[in-house]
Amino acid sequence: MISKSCISTGKLALILTLVGQWMLLASGNVVPPDLRGTSEAPLIGLYEENGKVAILTVSNFNNTVLRQNRSVLVEFYNAFCGHCQRYAPYYKALAERLYPWRETLLVAAIDCNAFENTGICRDYEIFAYPTLRYFSPGYMYKEGNYGQGNTPLFDIDELASNMAQSVAAENGTANLPNFPNFQSVSMDDVKNTLFSGLDSNKKYVILTYEPENTTIGLECILQFHLWPDVQVRRVTDLNVANIFQIDGVHYKIATVDRQSNVVPYSVKQDTALEYFATIQSFLEAQNFKPRSFETKATTDLGSAHNDNHAIISEVLRNKHLVYQADLEMAIRQMLFNEIPKVNKIQSEQLLALQSMLHVLQNYHPLGPKGGKVIRRLNEFVLNANGTLSGANIQNELEKLNKTLGPIFSSNNFVGCVASQQNKRGYTCSLWTLFHYLTIQAERLDISRDPLEVLRAIHGYVKFFFGCTHCSEHFQEMAVRRKIWHVSSKAEAALWLWEAHNEVNNRLAGDETEDPKFPKIQFPSESSCSQCRKADAISSSSKSTINWDRDAVLHFLINIHNPGYVSRYGTDNESVLQPSAEKLSQKRMTYNVFSEMDMGMGMLLYVFCIVMMVVAFKLFTLKGYRKKTYVRDVIGKV
Repeated sequence: MISKSCISTGKLALILTLVGQWMLLASGNVVPPDLRGTSEAPLIGLYEENGKVAILTVSNFNNTVLRQNRSVLVEFYNAFCGHCQRYAPYYKALAERLYPWRETLLVAAIDCNAFENTGICRDYEIFAYPTLRYFSPGYMYKEGNYGQGNTPLFDIDELASNMAQSVAAENGTANLPNFPNFQSVSMDDVKNTLFSGLDSNKKYVILTYEPENTTIGLECILQFHLWPDVQVRRVTDLNVANIFQIDGVHYKIATVDRQSNVVPYSVKQDTALEYFATIQSFLEAQNFKPRSFETKATTDLGSAHNDNHAIISEVLRNKHLVYQADLEMAIRQMLFNEIPKVNKIQSEQLLALQSMLHVLQNYHPLGPKGGKVIRRLNEFVLNANGTLSGANIQNELEKLNKTLGPIFSSNNFVGCVASQQNKRGYTCSLWTLFHYLTIQAERLDISRDPLEVLRAIHGYVKFFFGCTHCSEHFQEMAVRRKIWHVSSKAEAALWLWEAHNEVNNRLAGDETEDPKFPKIQFPSESSCSQCRKADAISSSSKSTINWDRDAVLHFLINIHNPGYVSRYGTDNESVLQPSAEKLSQKRMTYNVFSEMDMGMGMLLYVFCIVMMVVAFKLFTLKGYRKKTYVRDVIGKV
């Protein structure tokens, strides 16, 4: 599921490292080396922008899938999902295999991890990744009809056969222009000649014998549908096949021209690829070429390439930091993508959502605005009348973010940056956030419930996390590691640390691993030498490391201290709580102004005293002159 690099205690002069990885469940199916080719083309999600897989987004989904004169196979996937990453080479190989079918069947994919695609994935009720859906020609969206589900098979031949059957089932069910003729050749076709009803450009009819319980004939029809000079037909009746010198043992393909000349061909094996090669050789010998036909899903995808070299260099120089950007990206993905993708949130899911929002309200790493948004969202969910929808959550969040936001200081990963596309990222940041929450619960005296955070994490991973296999593995691990027996908040933090190390140990060396950020047991010896006891065996495997759990807990508390969280890579620090440095500067400024205020006050006091004395002196030194009254004058007279 996740990856991690962590922080240093700068003022304590300790060099600390927390390296972790993402929780992506290892699959038993290993991608064959010949399917692992690298491409210089920019990726959109897991697929090349100009590759054979048509890339769908919210802007082109309806125009590509609805009301079409062709079928569409769509993979709904999640770019950070390890199982999806392992399946991508197979799906690319399938798209390559079925590319000649593109007028009849388009192979496409949509990334449900992209924020803009959240509504599409919610509308089609995608509960697991990857999910394959087959959409018939003329498909119209309506609730309850979300296409035909298909298992994401690793056997390309089997999946191609399934698709051939699905497309053939459309034959005769709709008036589709240029749709292939999948009907098997009958005796009536022989009597009326095979060229009856064909345009004059068709120079040959190619007959393919389809052995029982195979779809070879159907696949050949689709494979060469774009060749204007020929029409491929299938023959399932051996009696009909014998008319064209096909015996079903040695000769299994025959070409027929307009003069009824028949030439039989043999194939070495009853496989679609062997049939393709035989027919292809004949067509090339005739200098025939397929007509061009482009049916790409068109949209302005933009550039998916980001230059992360500067960030990677910075992170590699400072491997010991927890980054604010990563904590925010985890919350952003949770609230604005994963939770809104769920169509109906009720019962256990609703309780899990309330639990996670309660924990985020208590221990989130956001600023005042972010805290207010989470509190208001929590109130909104608590007041829900039994059932919510992902759309309700999305609308409320957009409203709150518009009126109270912005709430995020960054829009990119820093400590969870990847050196290769679709490595690390969200899964890494989610581990980072989970660790941060367990540590804040230990540091702060808000709740006495030791399972407060672990319960929220378990519920979120079970009901909302976008990697299905990762979720199943986490739930199994929770039972095996007795998550519900944790008796203190300190033990909760250590339980998550041990679980994370188990995932790292399992995925070390996996193809989903980022080469620049290997999955190791953290903390490493160089990061926290005191975390490993003196008799610890030097090894990257947890089973051979004798951990000092008290030292590990101290290490985790130090590196997740909010005062040490790095703000490198943030774009808008004004939305966050003031940093320790700024608070210190503010205190210094306050002290300076306080001293100045006292000085000015004393000076003003002295000045006032002096002015009063001066006024008194001026008044008393001035001569006193008695006023003469009239009675005094009369009296003298």
